[in-house]
Amino acid sequence: MSSDPVREVADAYVRELARHEPDAALAFGLVARPLPDLSPEWLVAKYELQGATLPALDAAGPGDEMLRAALRERLERERLLFDTGFTPRLVAGLATPVHLVRYALEGRAVTADAAGEAVLATLEASPAAVREYISSLRWARDHGDRFTGGGVAPVRQLDTLASQVAMWAESDWFGSVPVVGDVDAATRARARAAADEIGVALAELVGVLRDELRPVAPTADGVGEAVYADLAAGMLGARIDLDETYAYGWSELQRLVSEARDLARALGGSGDDPVRATASLLDADPRYRLDCVTAIQAWLTRRVRETIDAVAPAFDLPAAVRDVECLVSEAATGVVYYTPGAPDGSTPGRVVWTIPSGVPVAATWQEVTSVHHEGVPGHHLQFVLTASYPELHAWQRHLCHIHGYAEGWAHYAEQLADELGLIRDPAERLGLVLGQIWRSVRIVADIGLHTGRPIPPNALVPEGEWTPELARDLLVDLALVEPALAGFEVDRYLGWPGQALAFKVGARLWNEARAAHQDRLGEAFSLRDFHRDALALGPMGLDPLRALLAR
Repeated sequence: MSSDPVREVADAYVRELARHEPDAALAFGLVARPLPDLSPEWLVAKYELQGATLPALDAAGPGDEMLRAALRERLERERLLFDTGFTPRLVAGLATPVHLVRYALEGRAVTADAAGEAVLATLEASPAAVREYISSLRWARDHGDRFTGGGVAPVRQLDTLASQVAMWAESDWFGSVPVVGDVDAATRARARAAADEIGVALAELVGVLRDELRPVAPTADGVGEAVYADLAAGMLGARIDLDETYAYGWSELQRLVSEARDLARALGGSGDDPVRATASLLDADPRYRLDCVTAIQAWLTRRVRETIDAVAPAFDLPAAVRDVECLVSEAATGVVYYTPGAPDGSTPGRVVWTIPSGVPVAATWQEVTSVHHEGVPGHHLQFVLTASYPELHAWQRHLCHIHGYAEGWAHYAEQLADELGLIRDPAERLGLVLGQIWRSVRIVADIGLHTGRPIPPNALVPEGEWTPELARDLLVDLALVEPALAGFEVDRYLGWPGQALAFKVGARLWNEARAAHQDRLGEAFSLRDFHRDALALGPMGLDPLRALLAR
């Protein structure tokens, strides 16, 4: 039991979370339910719990002041996300509650041991979790007047999720969770029955999305200036100047496009679009081309392992950083993503490369920067390092997930990888710059689509008004994003307002803090020490992080 009054408040908060959220239970070494509580009752109770914890936190005597600052910011901002309606009505093409149900089973198998029984328990809990999510969506609709952004997600998001969930049901994705080894017939029958019931629940969700919510959903995608500012603050953990950030995004976009064109010409590209011409050459180059799932997975595993070895001079690496799985999923999205390991170590962190089903071809030159972002020195390294700091409270080590902090670090890590020599040739550097262009488009498109800001005078696109089609075209034309993935990306921006800012806005803070630290220390500056000391502060919103890094 902690004698620190701030930690006592945090302990009480996490213990209540643990009754409903598996990660909180595992962080405290408690028995965890298979899946999070997705019911409207818990949505409301958690909001009230956060409201009650804030005054308790402020009233606590002197104690862990970094924890107090981090927890206060997160409680306030999570309540703000609720007040906009974002959390209760959450429907999007990525990371909604129903996606979390699927992610809990990604890459796992039912086996004849305790781990396999846990997977089976998750399968059997999934239908109820889907139905809890349905109840929450109905509750948000019925209480829409209390939310500044309304209680039903826009039509585009409802249609996107309905199509995804219908595809999961039609393909029997949950029924494809492997049952392997010496598993008895009764267990196999339980797995099959659970998958069948999940299919029924998913069909119910599709019906709710299409038949109940769509008729009352807004057709406009943008949320407007005031709601967007609140959502961006929640995603970043900071209030930002939207005009200045919008201008910064345009400046970065033009700078990076010019750099990409120079690199492409040096690599042999010519014509009106030297970047695309160079990309075609590189995609066909056997040095970079991978032609099957086995080859993609082998390259991904090898590159992550080699990168872990290469970053050692810049970090104090815990042994757990090598506990990472590299998976390939034919999920038809084309993105690389990371899922952290369980707080109790029962599952490792995973870097997952998704490829369109039936198209098992990839070009490594453009994906190296995604590997650095999702793996090392990006998300995987940051999560493992955070979990290794015993002085941090369990809430900060395992439960404090803030887009501005995590995505900002991972985007900073992309450029750091280049500094550390992990970008091996000009082709991979072109891939790095294209990734940075992608994140710059995110800034201008996200702010423009949601707030209605006009397109300023620039050398890349005519002045005018934002549309989803224009945002997709910028991703395709400037960042060479595949058209289907570009459409998915823009739908994501529209479904998660403000989240797209986290990458470059967060990285900007990390770079500014590092530069200021280096100016103060001069020749005594050590990159390894900066990373150790900065990451030891633990995850937190960008506002308190900025204040602490400036000390």
